[in-house]
Amino acid sequence: MSWLASYLENVDHFPSSTPPSELPFERGRLAVPPAPSWAEFLSASTSGKMESDFALLTLSDHEQRELYEAARVIQTAFRKYKGRRLKEQQEVAAAVIQRCYRKYKQLTWIALKFALYKKMTQAAILIQSKFRSYYEQKRFQQSRRAAVLIQQHYRSYRRRPGPPHRPSATLPARNKGSFLTKKQDQAARKIMRFLRRCRHRMRELKQNRELEGLSQPGLAT
Repeated sequence: MSWLASYLENVDHFPSSTPPSELPFERGRLAVPPAPSWAEFLSASTSGKMESDFALLTLSDHEQRELYEAARVIQTAFRKYKGRRLKEQQEVAAAVIQRCYRKYKQLTWIALKFALYKKMTQAAILIQSKFRSYYEQKRFQQSRRAAVLIQQHYRSYRRRPGPPHRPSATLPARNKGSFLTKKQDQAARKIMRFLRRCRHRMRELKQNRELEGLSQPGLAT
């Protein structure tokens, strides 16, 4: 950079220009210089001093190469700086995007697990309700068949003709028969009460199923 040092040393010897404050202005516009000033400028331009001053401003091939290399180094450093900043910004943006995606994925998985748990719970409640109603209905049918069978046997027993009247010696047997008849009557009454309770229970289960069907319309699907 010897040329730059020599240029800075000789810059004070260059022809001084007229300060801006000394230029003739008139109402913000440049005034036309007089004829002697033009003649002085033209004579100075044809003199060798101005040519030598302009020659100092020209650069040699070596100086031009140095200037080009310096500009190239500055451009390379600036591009690296811009590239590094851009890369840092891209890394920060990628980290933010990854963090948001992980959080979204985690929330989606939690929501999916909760929905699956809710569906499984509703399905278990429905299966239990159906099984209870099926079990109660089966017990009711068995009890009804047993009651009908007992009633048939009891009626056939009541319609059977009794033995002829015998002396008082057969009184214990008659008392025994009446005792059995009373026991059968009590058993039949108990069975009828049980059947009534079963019917009442079946009506309650049916009402509960209807209420569950109204509150959970899309559960069966």
